Amino acid sequence: MSEKQKIRLLFVCLGNICRSPLAEIVVKDVATRRGLHHYHIESAGTGDWHVGGPADPRSASKAKEKGLDLSRHRAQQITAHNCHKWDWLIAMDADNRRNLLLMGVPESRILMMRQFENPVNIPDVPDPYYGGAHGFEDAYLMLVGNAEALLDHLESQREDSNPRR
Repeated sequence: MSEKQKIRLLFVCLGNICRSPLAEIVVKDVATRRGLHHYHIESAGTGDWHVGGPADPRSASKAKEKGLDLSRHRAQQITAHNCHKWDWLIAMDADNRRNLLLMGVPESRILMMRQFENPVNIPDVPDPYYGGAHGFEDAYLMLVGNAEALLDHLESQREDSNPRR
């Protein structure tokens, strides 16, 4: 399958150095293990503070501890000018979602990373940036705990229709 034919997923957080790069590699890993090779997966931040920089060392360390590699990650920003390139944008928290809506991303193309845990009261993946190492472990566990349900949902949508509207 060519890159153009793949379903494009973008995981979104604030700076693209903690949660979204970790979500990107966690979901890539789960998709690969499931044989789902029809996804192109990246991550970005709504802010521009870290563009071009590496993942937060604590995220990189957590990834490495779990057998995943963030060494090649370079932060990028999602903007109103490039948001149309993605089929699905997966927000880490309600603020990220709100920012995507303000950029003009249709609500129908935005998912929340943890929406399958509790669809009535969708919890955020808390930003571990200002906390201790336990916050990165917590974030990792939330991402792993939701990766399968997210991919199940995307697969059901894939079978129903093309997400681009």
